[in-house]
Formats: sequence, structure tokens, C-alpha cells
Amino acid sequence: MPNPTCSNVISFKERETADQVKPHNDLLVVELTIKNIDVARIFVSAGSSADIIFKRTLKRMEIDLSRIAEDPSLLLGISEEATMTLGTINLTVGAGSITRTMEFLVVDRSLSYNAIVRTPWINSMQAVRSTYHLCLKFPTPHRVETLTYPNRSRYRSNHRPTIKQEHDRWTNCLPRFRRVT
Repeated sequence: MPNPTCSNVISFKERETADQVKPHNDLLVVELTIKNIDVARIFVSAGSSADIIFKRTLKRMEIDLSRIAEDPSLLLGISEEATMTLGTINLTVGAGSITRTMEFLVVDRSLSYNAIVRTPWINSMQAVRSTYHLCLKFPTPHRVETLTYPNRSRYRSNHRPTIKQEHDRWTNCLPRFRRVT
């Protein structure tokens, strides 16, 4: 039986970039709802097979750290060095009208993002990312939904950023957490 979400066509139009300063080389950053809390500064990367959440993010969300299934493993690529994970944790993640339970690797590191979602999450959402349009689109049973970072232009600088400047730019942006009632 065909998947009903497959009837939705995902497309990107030039007019969707009208409010963006060009040229841009921004990273794709979105806001997701994790355990009923809106969490800002989620970096979307297709370059790995691991979804990552940081220990400090879990603490700030007031999630009991004893929920981490202790199974340390070596993770390569964060800050260009090897890092041991603390284990894994399963959390519900909402994007638009879609909610999925995801397994995150938990890392005790400081980056300016609250989490990093990668290939597993992108695939589970049947999502298509566009760094040019700075958004992520995914099918739902009724329509195609779009995820972008709210008020991105407010934090946009007028020069081409380096990776460090890009990380620093997001350090003081929108409130990091907001409880969803």
C-alpha cells in the first residue's frame, strides 16, 4: 500500500529566500520541541549518522540524567576531536505537526548548539534540507511543512562568517527553552 505522505511534492522557490541577506553561508539551524519544551539552536547536519544532545541541555530542560542509558562510545567529529559519549537517551521530538521518539547520544561538551540532528532524524522525517533556502521541508498526511529558525535575520551579520563566528553568533540568540503547555 502506498504511503499517503508521498503524494505531497516538496519544492523550493526562489521567493522563499526574499527576506534573506545574500550572499549567505549560514548553517541550517532550527527550533524543535523536545519533551514538550521548545528548544532553540538545533543544528541540522547531514554529515553523520548520530543525533546528539548535550548534557547541559538536558540539565537546563530539567530532564533526570539517570534516564541516560550508560553505554559510552567513541564519537568522532565534534570540535575536530574524539569524544566519549555518556550513553543514550530516548526523547520525543516534535517538528511542526509530526512527533517522533529519537535516540540521542549524550555528550558532555560545550558547543553553542543545544543539540545536533543528523541523518537518522532527517530520514525518519522524510525531510529535504536546503541550505540555500535555510529550511527543512517534510511531508505530513495533509501538506508539506517547513521548519526554519525564527527571526534569523535579526542575528545575521553583514560579513561572511568563519565557523567560529557562526558558532558565536548563535550563542546569545532567542530564549533557549520555553515550556509548551
